[in-house]
Amino acid sequence: MKQFNHPRRISTIICAVITGLVISQLSLAEQVPTPKLIVSGQAVVADGGIETAIARATLDALRSAATQRQGQMTSQSIVSSDGQLTENIRLKTSLNMRRMDLLEQIEVQGVVTVKLALELDEGTKDCPLPQLTQVMTTDLATPPHDSSYHQVDINQLLLDTEAQFSSLAKGGNFVTHRINPALNTYQTAWLASEAYNQADYHLAIGAQWLSTTTIEPEPSGLGSLMSSLNGTLNNTLNGPPVQPPNLMLTATFSSPYRADIDLRHQQQFTLPANRSISQSGTPIPQELSQQVTKWVEISWRSIRQTVQCEGSYIKLSKIIDQPLWRINKGQKLGLEQGQKLLLLPQNYEDGILNPDARSAPLVFKVTQLQPHAALLEHVAGPDNITNATAQVIVF
Repeated sequence: MKQFNHPRRISTIICAVITGLVISQLSLAEQVPTPKLIVSGQAVVADGGIETAIARATLDALRSAATQRQGQMTSQSIVSSDGQLTENIRLKTSLNMRRMDLLEQIEVQGVVTVKLALELDEGTKDCPLPQLTQVMTTDLATPPHDSSYHQVDINQLLLDTEAQFSSLAKGGNFVTHRINPALNTYQTAWLASEAYNQADYHLAIGAQWLSTTTIEPEPSGLGSLMSSLNGTLNNTLNGPPVQPPNLMLTATFSSPYRADIDLRHQQQFTLPANRSISQSGTPIPQELSQQVTKWVEISWRSIRQTVQCEGSYIKLSKIIDQPLWRINKGQKLGLEQGQKLLLLPQNYEDGILNPDARSAPLVFKVTQLQPHAALLEHVAGPDNITNATAQVIVF
């Protein structure tokens, strides 16, 4: 017997060692950090002081990063009025940033050097949460032809569905605000309009009754007579047949900044049959509630996979007769006094190598903070911009 136990013991030890190696390899794989692009930039300290020089060096580092990426170069020959031939060369690069960290900043003889770590969008879906809390507004729409005889409170079903979406969204750095005035708890319309103004995304949750009546071809001759007799007998014994009502729930997810984000999820639910009052103690039957919960989880998982690597967006506007700019996000969403913001206007890749372009990156400083807005002071980048939609990165 010992001769058989010895090989078995060895195989058990080998299996344990292999299992330990697999677990250690998995743990090491989880600890591997996301690859980053390390770049440096320089700027001369001038009248604006060292803080302005740091911001300019940051933009210089971004231009350095752009030249390291794959791009498209175009060349155009131009003959001037005096007959001189000039060559206009333009480089368009793809530099989609998720996050930027300032690793180092030093000053030597009036020259500031900064070192940045950039996390770029390489097509993967494993990315950190945005640095600002995002806003998602929700809207509720009851069925156009509500039937009171169904023992399901449709308003409560919509509210429960919204609560489940909001709970899942909270784990993804979202705060949700309902904007439907008929079903929300706002005391004034100002809060609803302010939430809509700050919204990064909008989720509309609707319900619609579906017709359950079906038209079947009527039999003729003897079959028609037998069908009529059978129908009369069934109606006499059991009453008219009752089909359970069907309800369609729809979740439409969109973005005011990205036209390509327009998602739609639908699910048809067959409502349980009507029950006696003693058996219907809750407005939503348990079996229906479980089906809706599963649908919400699947729908949100699909939505999150589409937008989880999108950053926080703001609307930038110039204040007339003042050297300040205003954005539509403030203290409630994570901004702090004195923070420096890197704003990346839409299509900023076209102007990242041209500091004078309106689409080039800009650096601002938060000077005045409000709950739902902030005033910014221009630090670096083009200052001829008046209004823009931009992605914001805090650094």
